[in-house]
Amino acid sequence: MNAMKKMSSRSAVLLFVLLPIFQEGVLAFIAPPTCHYQLHNCRHAPSSALLALGDFVVELPKPLGLILEERDETNPDACGVKVKEITDSGSASTSQIAPGDILLKVDDTSVESASFDQVMDLLTAKSPDNRVSLTIGDGLGTFDMPKNVVKFLQSKEDAFFVDAVVRQAVREARRNGRLGEVLRVEVIVGAGVTRNGDQEKGMVRFFAIFSTDSVSTYSCNVAATGIRKMGSDDGDTAGPITIVSLSCAKDEGLGATYDLISDGSRQ
Repeated sequence: MNAMKKMSSRSAVLLFVLLPIFQEGVLAFIAPPTCHYQLHNCRHAPSSALLALGDFVVELPKPLGLILEERDETNPDACGVKVKEITDSGSASTSQIAPGDILLKVDDTSVESASFDQVMDLLTAKSPDNRVSLTIGDGLGTFDMPKNVVKFLQSKEDAFFVDAVVRQAVREARRNGRLGEVLRVEVIVGAGVTRNGDQEKGMVRFFAIFSTDSVSTYSCNVAATGIRKMGSDDGDTAGPITIVSLSCAKDEGLGATYDLISDGSRQ
């Protein structure tokens, strides 16, 4: 039996699932633009082998080391559970999962509208090899990218890469936690993609909404640079994105600036 601990907070019941997670990279990439999030709705994406923007699948051994909470018990459209924290004691600490992620499936069972207890039952159920497959979403929905930003991109592949860099930057900001919880991305206001040899670099600037107390919010002007190894004509897939710089200027850029990642090192 996996060790568990239930806790309570002002907004939700917390879950401590000690189930480790292993990941050798993202198992699926962006689906076509028609397969996207329905924001503020339990219905996440069509039933399909394709994943929505921001979704990924990980298969991990137990225990995971996840602390989960109900998304928002005061909002009937915010169903299911999300990741509150990740402990060092489980395998989730070395996976792509980040605080703020939404749990969509446990193995082949959808949990988008499941209760906290139902998710617990699935996560703690015995499995033949003591592993569990989780489908995760970042909860960010689709992004607004104005035409004056899009015109600087050369192809739809560039647009998808920019989208992925923004999502990875949000993931790093959520892991860092210094500025509170990243609630959403308002708009991408700058983007560029360069390539050198087998490496591509994406530079993005966007406005994001943060909260430190789940009640009040503030805006940050976020700048990030992400790099990855490009795929090849021989069928090799592109590598994972690494954020090498990440800074957040509070109050839409008029306030203090915080460097969360500089020269590839977390601050």
